[in-house]
Amino acid sequence: MFKIAAIPGDGIGHEVLPEGIRVLQAVAEKWDLRLLFGHFEWASCDYYLKHGKMMPDDWFNQLTQFDAIYFGTVGWPETVPDHISLWGLLLKFRRDFQQYVNLRPVRLLPGVPCPLANKKPEDIDF
Repeated sequence: MFKIAAIPGDGIGHEVLPEGIRVLQAVAEKWDLRLLFGHFEWASCDYYLKHGKMMPDDWFNQLTQFDAIYFGTVGWPETVPDHISLWGLLLKFRRDFQQYVNLRPVRLLPGVPCPLANKKPEDIDF
């Protein structure tokens, strides 16, 4: 069994995360995997407005009980300045779980306009 901490965070995370969980459950069913989701409502600007911090003091101990963290979105600048959600949440996740690289794959797709559209795959060193 794989234990996954599900944290929607802010904004669209509350819409996207449940749909992503549905996809993961379908994959698990097809491949005979067992997934157990733990749901957390902290790690959000709403939590910050109620408690004066982005996460509870024992956040790390709570999350280390899981094999993976499925995190939605962070930030709601109209209510909480970005530097608070960045330093009080996202950078803590990355630092304390030693996830220093935020690598997002880059791919060129034929016929799809993008800033890299005139480049060839070998032109991209990423």
